[in-house]
Amino acid sequence: MPIPKDRNPKRTFKELRQHILTDLLKGRKTVNQLAKDTGINWKTVDNHLIWLKGRGFVRDVFVSSYVKIYELTDEGRAFLGVAEEAP
Repeated sequence: MPIPKDRNPKRTFKELRQHILTDLLKGRKTVNQLAKDTGINWKTVDNHLIWLKGRGFVRDVFVSSYVKIYELTDEGRAFLGVAEEAP
């Protein structure tokens, strides 16, 4: 069955993670901010952040029962091919 023209084809895990990491280059963000900015469902973003955190590409800088804030690590920047942030 062909994909309707008004719907995007499924993106690969690699593409989704690339979008998330690239968006984190702009600064610290919550799961919902990342979801809104990338157009990816919040639960999908949350699942990929768990994977990215496990690989050391992102870290959480604030966690509460209501919100998590993430930032890109130096490993994440290196993965994207971006120079490390100055201290």
